[in-house]
Amino acid sequence: MLYLKLFHGRNDPAQDMDDWGFDGPVFGPYAAIHTTYQCHVKMIKENGNMDDLMVVGDLLFYDGKYYGDWSVYQASEDEPLLQPFDAEKANPPKLPKRQAKIIVYIKGGVCQDIKTNLPDGC
Repeated sequence: MLYLKLFHGRNDPAQDMDDWGFDGPVFGPYAAIHTTYQCHVKMIKENGNMDDLMVVGDLLFYDGKYYGDWSVYQASEDEPLLQPFDAEKANPPKLPKRQAKIIVYIKGGVCQDIKTNLPDGC
């Protein structure tokens, strides 16, 4: 049977991480775990029912927390960190959409300057 462990957690998806963050829950057991279009992690039970987590940006959301890493592994039925999955806690909040603004100043076919609202390093 398969288990899904969430880790590298943070409370805010925009949080600048300089450490590993906190560990999250472990869910299971599942017969299969499947990712769809890089936006859903579907955890399929032996009876065919499914638990579903959503990816927000590049983070997995659960219970008001965001996780940058997750592992799928095999373990025994007595996994010590196992938590029951709650579908209500898997619904991410609506995040404000961010729009990138880029202004390119061109003179004589040559780029003179670029202004943007993107953070440094992007």
